[in-house]
Amino acid sequence: MKYLLIMDSFKGSISSKDGETAVQEGLGSGEIIPFSDGGEGFAECIEYICGGERIYFPTFDSYGREISSYYLRIDDTAVIETALADGLMTVGADHPNIIYARSFGTGETIKKALEDGCKKLIIGFGGSAVNDGGAGALQALGARIIGEKGLAALAGEWCVGIDLENLTPLLKDAEIIFACDVDNPYCGERGASMVFSPQKGASEQTAVRMEKSHRAFARFLKEATGKDVSNTPYAGAAGGLAGGLMAICEPVIKSGFEVLSDLCSLKEKIEKADIIITGEGKTDKQTLMGKLPMQVTKLAKSMGKRVVCVSGAITEEGRNLGADLYIPLSHGEITAQMTIADPVPYLINAGKIIKNTYEVQENG
Repeated sequence: MKYLLIMDSFKGSISSKDGETAVQEGLGSGEIIPFSDGGEGFAECIEYICGGERIYFPTFDSYGREISSYYLRIDDTAVIETALADGLMTVGADHPNIIYARSFGTGETIKKALEDGCKKLIIGFGGSAVNDGGAGALQALGARIIGEKGLAALAGEWCVGIDLENLTPLLKDAEIIFACDVDNPYCGERGASMVFSPQKGASEQTAVRMEKSHRAFARFLKEATGKDVSNTPYAGAAGGLAGGLMAICEPVIKSGFEVLSDLCSLKEKIEKADIIITGEGKTDKQTLMGKLPMQVTKLAKSMGKRVVCVSGAITEEGRNLGADLYIPLSHGEITAQMTIADPVPYLINAGKIIKNTYEVQENG
C-alpha cells in the first residue's frame, strides 16, 4: 500500500512536515510532502522542495514589537510568507486587540526583498494576525494614508485619502505571484472582516465595524489607484492584506496549493499512490472555501484515489469535504487542548488507524 501525505500545518501546534512525519511513523511507510496553502509554513515547504537561502532581517510584528523575520531567496526570487512577520503564531497568545494590529512587517519584508535585488516575489497569504486591509503594508512600502491617524486596523474610519507619490518604484518592475489560502473577497458577508476577524479575537460588533472600515478603505484605494478590490476574489486573504497589495501592483493570483503543486509535480505523485492523506488543525466550513484539504481531496478524487482526512478537529460541515475516512484527533475524552499541546502521539495513532483500516481491507 502506497501512502502519500499532503497535510497542512496545525495552527499553533505543529508544522506540516512534523505532522506528516508523525502520521508516517504510525503507518510505517509513506511519502511526505510538506505543504501549505499560503499560510503558516509556506516558505518552509518551498525550501524543502527547492532549497534556497533564508535572508533574516529585523522588523516588527503585527503589534509593533521588534522581531527577526526572514524571506526565502532562490536565485532572484523571494518567497515571502505573511504568517512570519504578521502571523498568529508570531504574536502567539500575547495579542492585545486586533484593532491595533497592522501588516507593516509584511510590507517591510517585500521592500527588503526588492531592495536586495529580487526580481520575482512569491507571496503566501494566510495564518495572519491582522485585519487591516493591507494599510500597514502600504505604509511600509511608501504610501501615505492621509488623515488623523487612528486605530491601525480601522484606517477606513479616519482616512481621507491615499498618497502614492513615494511608493517604492521597484514594485513596477517585479514579477509578483500571490499565493492565497482562500478565495474570499475584500468586503461583504464572505469578506475578510466578517469571516476571519472573529478567529483573531474580534467580537461580532468589532467585525461589523471592521467591515465598514474595509468598505471605506476600498473606496480610497480605488480613488488612488483606479482599482476596485472590494469584491475581488482572493482580496480578503490575510485580513484583506492581499487586497491592499492588489491595488498597487499587478500580481498573478494563484492558490498556494497551485504554486506548491507545480513545484513538486503533485499530480504525478498522486497518480503513483494508493491512499492520499491530508488534514489541518480544524476542518470546517472554511476548509470548503478552498483551503488545502479541499484542494487535495478534489484533485485526488478526480484521479480516482482514496482520501483520508486527519485533523485536530472535524465539524459536521467539514465532513462534506468528500474524504473516504475522517480521523479527528480530539474526540471523547481527548480534548482539543490535549491534542494542541502534544499532537504527536495522536498523529502516530491516526497513522496506525489508517494502516489497520486499509491494509486489513486489502488483505481481508
